Amino acid sequence: MVTDTTEFLQKLLDAGEGIVTFPDGEFLITRPLEISDGTRLICSPRTHLKLADGANCPILRNRDKGPEVTRRVTIEGGVWDGNNLNQQRDQPKDDLFKKFFWFLLGFTYVEDFTLRGLTIKDPEAFGVQLTAADRFTVADITFDYNRERPNMDGIHVNGYARNGLITNLKGGTNDDMVALNSDEGGFACDHCDIENIAIDGLYAGRDGYTAVRLLSRKAKVWNVSIRHVFGAYRFNAVSFTHWADEPGDYGWFDGIALDGIFASCERKTGRGHGGLIWFQPGVRHVGTVTIHNVMRIDEPDAFNEVGTIEVSEDVAIENLVLRDIRQHVPDEKPPILIAAGANIKNLEMF
Repeated sequence: MVTDTTEFLQKLLDAGEGIVTFPDGEFLITRPLEISDGTRLICSPRTHLKLADGANCPILRNRDKGPEVTRRVTIEGGVWDGNNLNQQRDQPKDDLFKKFFWFLLGFTYVEDFTLRGLTIKDPEAFGVQLTAADRFTVADITFDYNRERPNMDGIHVNGYARNGLITNLKGGTNDDMVALNSDEGGFACDHCDIENIAIDGLYAGRDGYTAVRLLSRKAKVWNVSIRHVFGAYRFNAVSFTHWADEPGDYGWFDGIALDGIFASCERKTGRGHGGLIWFQPGVRHVGTVTIHNVMRIDEPDAFNEVGTIEVSEDVAIENLVLRDIRQHVPDEKPPILIAAGANIKNLEMF
């Protein structure tokens, strides 16, 4: 039987001078491990860290959660296991949460931050949440999700966030594989911009949810590059959303470039959340968006109503550039659907 190893691992983190190595083995965690400035934590693929039954908390976070900034932290390797079937989301045991705990690994107010080579297994909700992050890299992450909970995002980035690279993510999630949500930075600030983000290399397999969700209500999401997205998706490969319940003036996007979307819709019937690349109704402030090199190949029995690119009603776009959009689907639906109520000032198609 594995015993509680939280204190043992925390002492390793606290005693380390720059580089900390966790040994191989299975380790049971009953409260969040905390990492501090200037720490490089290295785990092997045989290091398995698992939340204890009823821990109801994150497994790892930075010690200083703001407004002081945690700098120069690197976390490499290991299997980080949320043990979600034995947690209770609505019974958090952490002062950071009031009603629910939402992430397995969470980092707030961080700079020069790197997360690399991890396997994230069965979180209760988000695998990783970043808030108020500057100069960050998330790379070579494998999601091993049982999909037994809702809201099982992969990498969830809140505003503010800037100057980040998210690359080489593999495995299916049960919500957005990557989410950039500018108006959900409650741990740091609400309605804060997200800018200068590169997303490159998403591999969701044959049962993806959404690859990249871009969300803006009042804050801006701008200068974002999304490249090399592969997989079959229940909802969207890329979505431009606001998800606001009340009426209002929503959705601020500019300088968004999509290049190399090799994806399909796994739905046999129905629409889901609109197009494979989808602008939600009511997204009203879109500057320039370029979409290049899209190849969609659905299964022969996928007679769904999902367009490859859909611009919904009540969407306003200054410049939309579409180049090399191709599809191979079992029916004759057009690849590009623009609703009658959409307003695109300059549309270029090649």
